[in-house]
Parts: sequence; structure tokens; C-alpha cells
Amino acid sequence: MQEPSGRCAARFTRRYDAPVEELWHALTDPESLKRWLAPPPGVTVARAEPQQRVLELDWSPAGEPASTVRIELHAEGDRTVLVLEHTRIDATLGMRYLRDWGYALDRFDNELATRRQT
Repeated sequence: MQEPSGRCAARFTRRYDAPVEELWHALTDPESLKRWLAPPPGVTVARAEPQQRVLELDWSPAGEPASTVRIELHAEGDRTVLVLEHTRIDATLGMRYLRDWGYALDRFDNELATRRQT
């Protein structure tokens, strides 16, 4: 994907041994969202489409140019594929976001594991 000058993008793909509905709930439940994402001020839900399993966030933390986070879920047999794409990132912040999204997705993995144990 071609980004405007001075911008970059990050894309992550993960596969889970869980149904789409389970991931969607962990992804969008407000309490769950606080635990795995802890969205900073300036982040708003731009679009949530439960039928298409798409969540888009306007990502505008204080002091940063606006960017967009899009998370999609796709069924793959009995598994679910999660694709997280953060676009229009200020290039000076790109490496930080690569690290931070890796940590956030690890917390999401833990959130799913915790939900399955209860």
C-alpha cells in the first residue's frame, strides 16, 4: 500500500483456534477493550460492523497526526484470522507502533485465554 510522503503503515495477521464470534466479543466488549488495548485519549470508534466483523478506529492521540486502525476478522474453517492494519502513521512513529501493536496483540491473546478459562 502506498502511503503519503512521511507516512507509513503496519499490518499484523494472527490466527486463532476460536470462532469469529468469540474474537469479535473480546475485540469490542468495552471492558475487554480496556484490558487489551487501553486506548489513549483521542481514539474513537469510527466504524463497527458486527456482520462484516470490521472495527475501525480514528487514532489521534494528543500530539500525533491522525491515523486509522482497522481490524478485520475472517473465518478460516474452525479458526479465525485477525488482520490489524494501522495506516497513515507518521513515519517518525512507525517503529514505535510496530512494537506497541505487537504488545497489544499479545495482551489480546491473553484476554482470549482468560475468557476461555472462565
